[in-house]
This record gives sequence, C-alpha cells and structure tokens, in this order.
Amino acid sequence: MSSQPHVVILGTGFGGIGAVRKLRDADVQITIIDKRDYHTFQPLLYQVATDELGPEDIGFPVRDLLHGHTNIEFHQATASGIDLAHKTVEVEGLGPVLYDYLVIALGAVVNFFHTPGADQSAFPLYTMDDAIRLKKHILETFEAVDKNPALIDDGALNFCVVGGGATGVEFSGALAELLRAELKEDYPNLPVEKAQVILYERSPHLLAPFEAKLQSYAQQALEERGVQVHTGVGVSKVDPASIELSSGETVKTHTLVWAAGLQANPIVNSLGVPLGHGGRIPVGPDLQVKDHPGVFAIGDIAAMTDGETGKVLPGLGATALQAGRHIGETIASLVAGKAAEPFKYLDKGTMAQVGRGAAVVELPTGGTLTGRVAWLAWLGVHLALLNGSEEKTSTFVEWGWNLLTHKRGKRIILSDEEAAGHDNPDP
Repeated sequence: MSSQPHVVILGTGFGGIGAVRKLRDADVQITIIDKRDYHTFQPLLYQVATDELGPEDIGFPVRDLLHGHTNIEFHQATASGIDLAHKTVEVEGLGPVLYDYLVIALGAVVNFFHTPGADQSAFPLYTMDDAIRLKKHILETFEAVDKNPALIDDGALNFCVVGGGATGVEFSGALAELLRAELKEDYPNLPVEKAQVILYERSPHLLAPFEAKLQSYAQQALEERGVQVHTGVGVSKVDPASIELSSGETVKTHTLVWAAGLQANPIVNSLGVPLGHGGRIPVGPDLQVKDHPGVFAIGDIAAMTDGETGKVLPGLGATALQAGRHIGETIASLVAGKAAEPFKYLDKGTMAQVGRGAAVVELPTGGTLTGRVAWLAWLGVHLALLNGSEEKTSTFVEWGWNLLTHKRGKRIILSDEEAAGHDNPDP
C-alpha cells in the first residue's frame, strides 16, 4: 500500500474531471470510480438526440486521463454506498474502498415529481443513453408513420416537451429544425408539416434564471421555428400514446421528452446527513460536507454556494468544473499541511441556444446578447469547454458542415447490438 494519501473521486462529470486534472501531479494516490468509462459533455446531449452530433463528439474516454500518471487508477463500476464513519465506499464488484479524501461528484437523476406514468413512458435527456434512445425513437416514429400514415391522427407526430429550462428550449428548437429540414426531405410522401413540437412550462416564463427580455426573445425565436409554447401549463399524467395536462386537457402524443427537473443521485441516502432541496448534500464554503473533513461534494449532487458571498450557485457544467478544480487545489493544500480556502465562483455568464443562428446570453457584467452574435458566442464557449482535441475537432467539423449545408448527421437506425458497438465513445 502506498504511503501517499488516497483520494477517491466518485463520478466523471465536470466536477470529477476538474478535480482529477488538478490532483494528478499532487503527492496523492487517486482512484476514480464511475459506472461509465467516458465523460459526457451534457450541454450538447440534445444535439445527439437530434442528430446534429454523434456520441463520440461529446464523449471523452476517462482512461485518457491516466496516460503518463502512475498515481491514478480508474474502475468502471457503480458506487452503491458511502460509510462516512469508516471512510469507505461500497463499490459493486470491488467491495469496500478506503479513502483519506473523498470527492462525491455523481451528479443527479431525473426527477419525475411522482407524475403517474412518466417513469415508464417519458423520455428523459440527462445521459448519453437517454440521447441515443431518444434519437432512435424519433427516427423509428417516422418509419412507423411512413408505413401507416393513420398514426398521424393518433398523435404520432406530436412531439411534446415538458420543462422550459435550457434543455427543454434547446431540444425543442433543434427538433423543430430537424423536422422542417432533413426529415421533410427524407419523407417526401408524408405531410411532415403536420408534425408539431409542443413545449410545456409550468411557470409563467421560459428560461427562469434569465432576464425577462431574454425569456421573451427565446419564446419568440422558438415560435418562429414552429414550436408551440405553452407557459403556465404542466403535465400531470403520462400514457404511452397521450398526456394529461394540469389544465385537464388530454393531448395525443407518442413522444414526451422530460426536461423538467433533477434530483440528487440516490447514493446520498447512504450518507446519514441532513439533505437539502432535491436531496442535495449541503456543503460549507470550502465545499466540504459538514462535520466530515476531507469529504467534498460538488455538481448536481450538492447544494453549493459561493464561499464569499453565500449566493446559491447555478447548476451549470462550468460551475461544477470550477468547483472540481478548487477541490483539487484544496486537497493538495491539505496534504501539504495548509488550510482549506473558501470556494469563490467566477461568474462567466449564462447562455442557451434557441436554434441555428439564435441564442441568449446573460453576461456577468449585466449585459445581454441575443441573435447571431449570442449564437456564435455560444458555439465558441461550448467548443472551448469540450474535453480532448479529437472531440473539439470533430465537433467543429460537424458544426461547420451543418452551418454551410443546413444538413446534419447520418440519420440511420441501428439495432441495439449495433448501437452498442458503434455508439460507444470508447469501444
């Protein structure tokens, strides 16, 4: 056994990756544990679901982080429980893993808010598997309608989305463009113009964190692309071929995309600590779990605040990445006998794409951008955040091709066996 402190990092999202990169040259042994062997660039999942990018464009093999660093090991396995008192993590197939420092960055799972039928019939969009499944479903739906156009009257071409946050808005805009361009040409004998994208948001406005004028711009831009936007309306029941709205109305649909909320990974229930909203782990100014020094929680699994201002931090990939880097630096300082510093979040603004050539950006200075300038800024920021030069290059090429030709992807349907071989970013 090494005499170096053992750091266990659970999760390879933005937070986990940020921590690894700051720690891999430190005087520690690192064990990374995740049930997937790749990091997913979640902000672009909707582009995989709408065939603008492939899974390999937004998936980064975790084992690439090990290259040239003998102090890091990775296990593709599921962490099933954490024993804070004995400083161990229960890992399926490995047994207990002891730690000196623990980084909990396992993210979240979809929150269906106890909506009847949603867990069986809705399509979430939070993981790579979700995006691939949704893409396949959309293409298979058109194939089914091509064979039996009567399915149109049964709502097969009504594509409903619940949740008007960034995921719901971005997916709705991208799907509307896919329907009106590529799929209309792919199925010339179908009345594709009858296909509808319908977005439901329970609150009065889309994109709740944004300024009112950006909310209005986003709704107008979606409607210009043919999206029907309904605010102040939620979904109260989901069936395989219909949904029931909070207004009591029933809408025929074979596709409900669930972009309405998240809750912390269920592993939090093994901690034995009081949890916050959405089951998230409350952490202190330095991102350590109260009364458990050396245990950190970041990202969607944690209730994070700015260590200086106390302001609740947004649930963004950039936030988790900064937090992960801070934790990496903090653990290195603690190992060297120095004190932990509070986490100070550097606000770089918030943005969302509405469609090709349209986005909204809220700058940290208070300024705002909309339209093509905002869209170009969105493209640049997301390209810069992607992991790996190969992923950056392939995404840049795909986006360039889409921009020049207004065409996207190769719209083919793979069997489950073929998908397992072709769509895995790290075969």
